[in-house]
Amino acid sequence: MPEVIKRVEKVALKNGLVLLFLPLPESALFSVNLCLNLGNLFEGEKDRGISALMQEVILKGTKKRDATELSQAVERLGAYIHSSSNYFTGRVAIDGPAENHREILKIFFEVIKTPAFRKEEIEKEKKFLISLLHSLDDDPLKAAIFRFRKAFFGRHPYAFPTLGEESTLQNLDEEKIWHWYGRIFVPNNMVIAVVGNFQVETVKKIFEDELGNVIPREKVSPFRESFFPASLKIVDRREVRDAWVVLGFRAPGLLEVEERIAFEVLNNALGGGMYSRLFLKIREERGLSYQVGSFYFPLLGPSFLCAFCSFPFAYFDAVISLLREEFRNLINMEEEEFEEAKNYTRGTFLQHFETVSSLSSLLSFCETVGLGWEFPLRYDQILQSFTLEKARTIYRRFMDQRESMGAIVPVTH
Repeated sequence: MPEVIKRVEKVALKNGLVLLFLPLPESALFSVNLCLNLGNLFEGEKDRGISALMQEVILKGTKKRDATELSQAVERLGAYIHSSSNYFTGRVAIDGPAENHREILKIFFEVIKTPAFRKEEIEKEKKFLISLLHSLDDDPLKAAIFRFRKAFFGRHPYAFPTLGEESTLQNLDEEKIWHWYGRIFVPNNMVIAVVGNFQVETVKKIFEDELGNVIPREKVSPFRESFFPASLKIVDRREVRDAWVVLGFRAPGLLEVEERIAFEVLNNALGGGMYSRLFLKIREERGLSYQVGSFYFPLLGPSFLCAFCSFPFAYFDAVISLLREEFRNLINMEEEEFEEAKNYTRGTFLQHFETVSSLSSLLSFCETVGLGWEFPLRYDQILQSFTLEKARTIYRRFMDQRESMGAIVPVTH
């Protein structure tokens, strides 16, 4: 299935805009996905959350229509438009019926070229993001993850929620949003993937006419300071019934391709499914936890592998010992288990090829972060040929590092 991306045509305009076209004549749908460099990695300390706020407000009206009118225009076409931001990228995407692709493109250009950023919408979305920030601590697992990130990243931008901080969000206004928009929504910071049923030459001409003459600007530089894990333990007491712990250590970053693939497979064996090691060892065999698992999310730069677990506080030391033991035991994985984890990893990966929306998202993301739009094909080839011995060799370089911990435990009365 990844072979389909061999049909991609890449066009780089003189102003730095990169266009990726993947025609799928058999599809009834049309998807446009704009990916940009933005988020925590590109924000200053005083502006944390500005990317999230801008991405929330950008769909709340244009200079031509207010939020309601814009939503109605999209829905009349049978389309769906959405925007988002994360730690180092953001997107604006629109999907809909292929027969309406010209009108869908008009709305797309209207949104990204003429947003309104009305004061009332900015204030409304600020309140929304702040309420989301407050809710993070209401969920004990999210609260433990947040403390783990603080314990691991220290003062690195990744230590903070993508939503920002209440104090910084309160200080963001129209002027700051417009300034940020002017630095981020520039052609040399844009990769746009178009996937679905369309004529490449026709759509290419539309993009050239709409965006080809937009003047490029110097791109925002990412945070570049040297990183060393803080390796702290942050434990907070709360009114909860069970303890929640997140424990982990440094892992390969997004651009370390072979190392990343090894960790994705190992993570799926460790705690990525219902028959993973942590699930069987801690929940099924010991009955210590109802919710247990692991996750590995490769980031640009410093990344981590961690395990999480909820359990009665009386078993705190026992559970921590079990988590450490399972981290160590990954090196002793047998061939059959490794192949099963590889198959699970590939099955998850292949889901990206199921819809035009997921394909356009994948292509634009890979090109934006520097992996190249053709990376999914390379990823599949490397994954299928990956050996247990190579995975062990890579894991040995990372295991036995100093760990970081974030935990929420019950208040003792």
